[in-house]
Amino acid sequence: MSDSDHSKPNPPSTFSFDLVLQHMRIHHPGCPKKTCLTIAARVSARDWNGHKLGTAVGLELQKHVRHSLTDYDELIRAKMMTRDEARAFVAKQIADILRAWREPAIKLRLARLPRDA
Repeated sequence: MSDSDHSKPNPPSTFSFDLVLQHMRIHHPGCPKKTCLTIAARVSARDWNGHKLGTAVGLELQKHVRHSLTDYDELIRAKMMTRDEARAFVAKQIADILRAWREPAIKLRLARLPRDA
């Protein structure tokens, strides 16, 4: 028997839209719904060559935030910075946004009734 007959099975390299959306709800509950849908569509539309779901989601989230919520593209378009310089410039902003999305968007507080009521 050849070595390929005993190789380990490869992890799935594609993920369903619903699986990605479920992952987003669990790990990024503060992420806006429209962004969750966009990321789920992007991740489920491509082959990830054995990368895990979390890695795929993380890469797409970083890319989405970089291009949609920072000045990254403008810095490059205006030739103010190289790609590497622009990435470094917006890195903290991206990290802050992704950190915020790991927390629930709404924190509910229950009102306490006065003791007399």
